[in-house]
Amino acid sequence: MTRKWIYPVLLTGLFALLIHLSLPAGCVYGSTTDWLSQHTALAETIRTAMREQHTLLPAYLPLGGGSNGFQFSYYGYLRPDILIGCLLPAVPMYKIVIAYALGGCLLSVLLFYLLLRRHRLSGFDSFMGSVLFLTASCFFHTHRQLMFVNYMPFLLLALLSVKKSPRRMPALLPLWMLLICLHSFYYAPACFVVIGWYWAWLSGRYFFKPWFVSCALGGFLAFALLLPTGLSLLEHRRASASGDAGLTTFFEDFQSLLYSSYGLGVTLIVLYLVVLGVAIRKYRAVSLIFLLLFLWGGISYLLNATLYARAKILMPFLPLLLLHCALILSDLKNGRVSFRLWPFPLLFAVIFRYLHKSYWTLVQADFLFLLAVVLLAMAVSEDRAEASEGAAPVAGSGLRYLLSRFAFLCLLIMPCLFFLRSASKEKFVTQADMDAAIEKPALTLYTDSLYRYDSLVHPLVNGNRDASSVRSKSSMYSSVYSNEYSRVYYDYLKTPVQINNRLAILTANNPFLLNFMGIRYLETSPSQVPAGYRVLWENDTMAVSENESVLPMAYLTSDTMTDTLFNRIKGWEQAEALTRTTVIPDEAADSSTISGKSSSEKEEGWRTKIRYYQPLWSSKEIPATVQLAASGDAKNRSYDLKVTRDSTVILNFQTPVQEQLLLLRFDVANHTGKAVTITINGVKNKLSAPGAAYPNGNGTFQYQFLSASVDGVADSGQGITKLKIKLPKGHYTLKNIRFGLLDASVFQEKAWTAVEALDCDTTKNEILACKASADTDCWFVTSIPMQKGMKLYVDGVATELYTVNTAFAGAKLPAGEHEIRLCLTPPGMKAGIAISGLAGLVWLAILAGRGYRKIRR
Repeated sequence: MTRKWIYPVLLTGLFALLIHLSLPAGCVYGSTTDWLSQHTALAETIRTAMREQHTLLPAYLPLGGGSNGFQFSYYGYLRPDILIGCLLPAVPMYKIVIAYALGGCLLSVLLFYLLLRRHRLSGFDSFMGSVLFLTASCFFHTHRQLMFVNYMPFLLLALLSVKKSPRRMPALLPLWMLLICLHSFYYAPACFVVIGWYWAWLSGRYFFKPWFVSCALGGFLAFALLLPTGLSLLEHRRASASGDAGLTTFFEDFQSLLYSSYGLGVTLIVLYLVVLGVAIRKYRAVSLIFLLLFLWGGISYLLNATLYARAKILMPFLPLLLLHCALILSDLKNGRVSFRLWPFPLLFAVIFRYLHKSYWTLVQADFLFLLAVVLLAMAVSEDRAEASEGAAPVAGSGLRYLLSRFAFLCLLIMPCLFFLRSASKEKFVTQADMDAAIEKPALTLYTDSLYRYDSLVHPLVNGNRDASSVRSKSSMYSSVYSNEYSRVYYDYLKTPVQINNRLAILTANNPFLLNFMGIRYLETSPSQVPAGYRVLWENDTMAVSENESVLPMAYLTSDTMTDTLFNRIKGWEQAEALTRTTVIPDEAADSSTISGKSSSEKEEGWRTKIRYYQPLWSSKEIPATVQLAASGDAKNRSYDLKVTRDSTVILNFQTPVQEQLLLLRFDVANHTGKAVTITINGVKNKLSAPGAAYPNGNGTFQYQFLSASVDGVADSGQGITKLKIKLPKGHYTLKNIRFGLLDASVFQEKAWTAVEALDCDTTKNEILACKASADTDCWFVTSIPMQKGMKLYVDGVATELYTVNTAFAGAKLPAGEHEIRLCLTPPGMKAGIAISGLAGLVWLAILAGRGYRKIRR
């Protein structure tokens, strides 16, 4: 092995060792949170859609009732690992994602080593800088939020291209910028800024024109992705996080720089070098810029498109930061500048803000270890300086040289320990969990595309996983979603909120939801099959059941009420109204389509069938771990709960609830900093902790329990005999408790006529194809969310679409036999493809022109 390969091989070995030590035995390299529920699940779903729709840019995905695919483009549209997955359909997508993430991380480390070498650093100095790069805790996201770091190899290739050709646009730079956009368009602006800063660093004022042209070409090459995605972002909601968000935010503890995996995650050695650089003339300006960047949150706020001041957006600055530090460290090692002790009081003032962190001991060790190494390096440096002044070498100078090298290598110990500490905080997916997540039931279902297939087994994990190639899902988990659809799901149908945020639209055992969204097939545990469903298949952990009585995704009806009347009713009555009738726009209403269940606006209005009542209990089982203090009268009683550990309370009904939908609602006031999760009869509601990144604001818990015999499918026959309430440890108050009853027959009350799915090949952008027979003029109603770019064709003629049930696509339909096709072409997709093609031609012309001029010379 030649000397030039020694350090790259050492870096590869250290990378493999750290990954091995990070991953617990029996686990898959990925987290149980975002990696499993979003990144791998969506990668699999996107791959399936690409193959089925025969396109690299699927117009829609079968999630969230049927959604514009560009709501999910952040998770992999045109990303190389998913394109590779299309060529290897037999390989589980999660394995390809893991290999690609780890390969990209290692490639980033080696490219950063090459960048340092191009700056004329020695192999040893470049090795030290590369270890600091490798151990940055932001690479924690190779197994969590992939897009936080998966652009890094292409950012480094861009920097290397600029280094090679700083006076004009490098030939391949637009390609690297395109790949940055495809991997993480959210981080692309910050990456482009980093490239521009580096270019200015190298060539001064000559950088702007070639940088601007490169950014324009790279961005326009990615317009097939960026334009429809941007228009989708403008149409749909993009949730913001809690906390400070603005130009006045400051990171006083340098959390943007130190330790955190949601910042750059480096250790004190980096901050020491940046602070020391302020005292060195040639490094002063850059050091001051970095200090401003990591101290003032306003820059993060602007780079985050003013959503919030979060340090995660600064991760692309890691290569420039560590290049700056490596240059200073090289000068220190070679005696061109000297170590100083004056930064340590400032460092101590910073780390003192970590006093109450769980890793305070490790932070102290980082400070003390850095101080000891600097003192050793200073001592060795002084001896070396004395030796250089005399004619004869000082005895033991070889030992001092080894001590110097040892001192610098010791600087790498704490970064490795913090890297392992970050990984130790991850909850990795076990192989058993992964096998369960991708398990497919061993049965063949009736392939009617007018119904949905959802899962109550780990709803977060399965929310984005396409269980069937011919059915859609009501669930989805993306930061971009339809606010109207979410409002129907949670506010009108009263679906329980099960996790810390409402970004995830998750299936729950809510009879209103299951019926309204056409969830005919349902995965549950064998003991939690909802009333009205019959088991088709089961094993020890899963059951697949069917309810033939739910509404289809599309049907005909004249049973309607107006938007104005719907907006006048509140609470459970909104869920009841959506179950019993269809809500249509006021301007489209007429006497032939107004249901008899609602009288005219000038009369009494909506006629509800919900009966409010106060249950009587035969017994109450309350453990000693639950301290309960009641207040208020019988109708407005509040309960202050102090629960010393997770406990279960059982309330037994004096008279079982049979053939009824039991409704329960109460408000929760949380008196601690922890989340409150209350599960009743298997149905979970959660109020997130006040400091959660995306607080769900779920202060009112809603539950619906069905005990019924629906179309011959019966429960155990005993009805609802008790409420089994699982309470978490904590202090909280339950108030405004209300019960209601609604006859189970409500789910058969809506008058509707079935449509028939067309048995033919669909086009790439066709969501629904069916034929319908209407005896009279009526409404064609779907539970597919209304979106821009939708077009409805009735017998081949474009027909006006209306928003029905406040969020879904529908239309007026005349009497007769009709063939109906609902299509979705995402806004901007065709224009984006055309712009990308044009940018590609311009780029090729530039390359051809350069080649021609080179040949002439």
